[in-house]
Formats: sequence, structure tokens, C-alpha cells
Amino acid sequence: MNTNHNLIQRSYYENRKGQENRRMFPGITPYVMGHIDRLLADNQFFRVERVIDVGCGMGKFTIPLAAKGLPIEGLDLSPYLLRELEKANNSGSFIPTHIADILAPPTALQKKFDAVCGFFMLHHVIDLKQAFKGVQKLIKPGGTIAFIDVNGLCPLYYLQVILTPSMRWKAEKGIIQITKKKLTNALRQTGFVNIRINNYGLLPPLLKNCSLVAPADRLSERIPIIQPFSSFTSISAKAPEVFGE
Repeated sequence: MNTNHNLIQRSYYENRKGQENRRMFPGITPYVMGHIDRLLADNQFFRVERVIDVGCGMGKFTIPLAAKGLPIEGLDLSPYLLRELEKANNSGSFIPTHIADILAPPTALQKKFDAVCGFFMLHHVIDLKQAFKGVQKLIKPGGTIAFIDVNGLCPLYYLQVILTPSMRWKAEKGIIQITKKKLTNALRQTGFVNIRINNYGLLPPLLKNCSLVAPADRLSERIPIIQPFSSFTSISAKAPEVFGE
């Protein structure tokens, strides 16, 4: 656990005003549901009894997952963001929340979950290997982990950080570690198996939510030269039945 890093991340979101945090607001949009559908299509999450969304923030993805009937819980560093999640929850289901650092999850949560997921949070951790060790502590043997995140090889993110006044490189610099090679190494080093990492999509939320433009996103996935530089990365793996030391 890195106290200074965690303070930077909390301050980055907690000190923003109103619309500056709009990228975290919950809502049922084509952009949000596209990422959720991608995660669910590749993983048997509906067959599990308990799932946790790590780095859940205000529940942008947690609440829609609960609305789909998933037995979802949320974990985040920030009490403020979790309070916002609870206020925004209109899923019809109670969503248990936990204040914790994924690098050091509390004992009470260890080996309690059939599946662990996360959306756009891996590039905010200080160390991928340590983050996956924390995930390893949460998940039951044989469980599934699945994450959606940025693609560190996509130049659009670096441009976004430069051009967006509310974004800060010191909080977003983990983008550079979200590559297939680095993710695969971190997962293998922490004992995960059946690793699958795929890039997809191209359009930002504004365009993805536009019905006239959205089909171009699916078209981009069929062009091999674009795929390595696609905007998003889907990551999934399985926990072995017995983890090594």
C-alpha cells in the first residue's frame, strides 16, 4: 500500500466539483452498457453467488450490473465516492460497499467472492502485480476475474489528458502500464491462468452514445491494423484451484 499514491487518487476525484466528475456519473448509456456487455459476454458472471467491483467509484458500472440482477458489491478507496454510489443507486437492489485498498483488502473479505471485476481502475493502481495479489486474496479458488480498462498503446488517451482541464497526469500516468505484455506478466506472476486480453472499440463516450456514429465502432474492430491501438482492453483470467506461495 502506498499512502501518498492513495491520497493523490482520492484527491483527484474527491476535490472535483459537480460536472468535473461527469465521467464517473452512473447512467444507462450505450457506452456504459457496451462495456458491461463485453465483460459479461466473455465471463459466466450470472452463475455466481457473490461478485465485487473493485475501484467502483460512484457506481457507474456497479449500478447497471446490479440492475441486470448480478449479486454485485463495491469496493473503493474513497468513502465520498461510495456515499455517492449509495445515493445514486436506483437498481432496485441493495449494493453492499466496502472502503478498502485493493492492494491490502481486509481479512473479512478474503476468499469470499466467486468473481472480481473492475472498470477503468487498473491504470490508477501503483503496481499491477500487487493489485492482482490483492485480487487473489478476494477471490475463491477457481473464480473468475475480469477487467475493462484503457489500452496503453492508444494515443487518444494521452491527448485526452493533455486537453482535458480536469484530468491530471499524476493520477492517470498508470495508462502506460496497461499493455498486453505487462498485464500478462503481472497475472502470470500472481498465479492466474486462462489469461485472455483483447483490445476493442475506438469511439469516446460522446460518439459511442450517438446512434448514427456508433456502428463505426464495430467496424473498427474488423480492421487488423487498428486493433492494437484500439481504445479499450478486456482482461480476464481464472484463479487456480490452489494458489502457490
